[in-house]
Amino acid sequence: MNPHTSTTGSPRRTAAVGVVAVALTVGAVGTAYALATVDRPATEVTAGDAAPQAPAVDATPASDEPTAADALTGADEYTRERSDAFWGAGYSMEDADALSELWHVELLEAKGRAGQLLLDGQQLPIAPGSSLDLTDPDTVARLQLAAFWDAGYTKDDSTALAALWAVDVVEAKATAGQMIRDGLPLPIGPSGTPVS
Repeated sequence: MNPHTSTTGSPRRTAAVGVVAVALTVGAVGTAYALATVDRPATEVTAGDAAPQAPAVDATPASDEPTAADALTGADEYTRERSDAFWGAGYSMEDADALSELWHVELLEAKGRAGQLLLDGQQLPIAPGSSLDLTDPDTVARLQLAAFWDAGYTKDDSTALAALWAVDVVEAKATAGQMIRDGLPLPIGPSGTPVS
């Protein structure tokens, strides 16, 4: 008796036939999809085809004035100008997070949208800094340091203040930053240029 003359076929042969069948099916489906997506003029549509697509509507506005949609472009339009407008208006990363949630968009897109709206002279739905948690010590420390550096104070200034107040440099920067935030004068002026 020859073991290869079985009527059911060998497992290898069955697997090979299955692989060929799958490959042919995938190829046929791919070809059918490719043919179905080829653009054809409406006159070539046959009875078996789906209804022809309506011609594309030109969505270009009649005037050259920018539309609200132009102001709300995506993250690919996040430019340096928009970034400067957003941060320059006093908004924080927490504000950007709040706008991202409000508009249901990614963080980068929220900052880009907000920056463009500010450039266009429009108000944002939240005020600068309104999303900050001023009960969080890390947030307060970050704001103090930002005030210190933005006022034009330098590393040498922080060393001089630390010596004057007999504290470490970190505490000197925090104290000075809080005084700046509170509108109080410091015993020494900044040796750097304040951020405008």
